[in-house]
Amino acid sequence: MPFMRMRPIMNRMRKMWKFVVFSAFVTSWLGCTPALNWRDVRFDDGIVNVLMPCKPDTGQRDVTLKSGPRDVVASLQMRGCEASDMQFTLGQMTLPADITPAEAMAAWRLASLAPLGAAAAEVPEQTWTLRGADALPIPVQTVVKTESHHVQWVWFVRDGKVYQAAVYGKPQASKLGAVADEYFSGIKLP
Repeated sequence: MPFMRMRPIMNRMRKMWKFVVFSAFVTSWLGCTPALNWRDVRFDDGIVNVLMPCKPDTGQRDVTLKSGPRDVVASLQMRGCEASDMQFTLGQMTLPADITPAEAMAAWRLASLAPLGAAAAEVPEQTWTLRGADALPIPVQTVVKTESHHVQWVWFVRDGKVYQAAVYGKPQASKLGAVADEYFSGIKLP
């Protein structure tokens, strides 16, 4: 008779145990979900392929670049997203005939530094290697840390179009450098 009274209790305990095991599984599965969910991203022309750590938004507009004393209008396509308190972007600029890729790359770099209050002369650029990029102008990388931002950019040219990949974060984002290296290493050209 005492065994019969125990049966409902044991059934409840089994159900509770199943719930605990299921909850532990779900919790561990969610805990293992990466903060950066890398995915393949490209522009419609398929020239540049990149791995982005999140699903990007897209946009396109004309931008005005300052190249020496003149203003030049170019078409800019962007892909961008945010993950782990960092923003990731990839831009593709189609150039008009009256500006060279080298002039456009230099003008884009100046335009990127300006909102941060950084003067180009104070921010060194270093050469950056990307297999498949046009040899001239040489691909470059720039790193800027201000009181409000930590940014890494790379610029390169392929088939007469200028590209910029960037990672933006807060100045205390200690892993931004490693994440930017991973992001930039995911850029592939055919």
